[in-house]
Amino acid sequence: KHPDYRNRPVIVSSASSTRSVVLSASPEAKREGIYNGMLLKQALRQANGAIVVEPNPELYQRATQYILKRLESFSPFVEPIRFGHIAVDLTGTTRLFGRVKDTAYRIYKDMESSCHLKPSIGIAVNKLVSGIAAHYIQSYAELFDVLAGNEQQFLEPLDVKLLPGIGGAKENVLLEELNIRSIGELSEIPVNKLAIVFGRQAYGLHQAARGVDDSPVRPPATQPEIKEEYTFDDDTNHDEVLYGVAYYLIERGCLRLRQLGKKTNRVRLFCRYSDNQVSSRVLTFAEPLQEEYAIAQKLQQVFEGLFERRTRVRYLSVAFQQLQHSAEQIRLFEPELSINAYKQRQIIQALDRIRLRNGHKAIGFGTNYFLVGQEPRGNLILA
Repeated sequence: KHPDYRNRPVIVSSASSTRSVVLSASPEAKREGIYNGMLLKQALRQANGAIVVEPNPELYQRATQYILKRLESFSPFVEPIRFGHIAVDLTGTTRLFGRVKDTAYRIYKDMESSCHLKPSIGIAVNKLVSGIAAHYIQSYAELFDVLAGNEQQFLEPLDVKLLPGIGGAKENVLLEELNIRSIGELSEIPVNKLAIVFGRQAYGLHQAARGVDDSPVRPPATQPEIKEEYTFDDDTNHDEVLYGVAYYLIERGCLRLRQLGKKTNRVRLFCRYSDNQVSSRVLTFAEPLQEEYAIAQKLQQVFEGLFERRTRVRYLSVAFQQLQHSAEQIRLFEPELSINAYKQRQIIQALDRIRLRNGHKAIGFGTNYFLVGQEPRGNLILA
């Protein structure tokens, strides 16, 4: 888009806030010590003459879709992991394209010529290790190949913070209480001892430290979903604000479910932090739902886990998945609604009538009073 920016230190950040952080940096900027999450004012002092570019989410979305299409010419198994990170399963492609390393280099040259991008490519037997390898070589090399069987040896000397999911409370425990600095040190701790601190997460953490990851590359789901999303004008880590926005998005999504005559069996909550790290949680239900008060009860159970890092949050979305028709069959001897459930349903129906007539901003709960009058973005994806 800006040929004159090439080979110059470029920083992607919003300059409108005094607390702006670096969202992304070009290889030239990274060579000057700039990293994602760094305060913008500190970055500008360190990289004199750096160009600051405002983030353009719409452009990034279009670019991501274009890149995914090009990658699908190399493999049918292409998965967007998170913003700017994509996994490609090249298993079984050697007869078409030759060695995996050669194919990876072809992908690099294709991205360079078609998108003017210079990706960092990690090659390994699984998504975990290949992702860490790609991060490890950013701005220093085109690709890095971790040979099969060398996963743990590659990971051992690396900073423990390179493991996905290490951040916030986990990072504090590992660094401050256990004095663990490297992935190798973490891998040496028995699972039963890790469980004392991390509970059910201990096994997954121990496996990751050893380079074990059995998760397959999953192409994006093509099932219908309803998605509500919100981008904060000023990044925040205030619990009441984050909970209020999450509840507001659930309200809006449930209204659309009822309008479409749908119910949901699965809700995915996703957040992106100021430093571009992400977190997500999935809510599942024994029976399909379309009432916000019922879904919000589950939200309370996962809220702390979703926002376990104290880093400010920039973006939040709620996706309603596994949709079903809400037409209910008449059942003999169906139990009557409790008084509370009946009242809640009556309240929701009254709110729906007001909002459908006057817009969602016309009325709201005290939980999200500060959002009344604002309109988050919403998407209906029916594939």
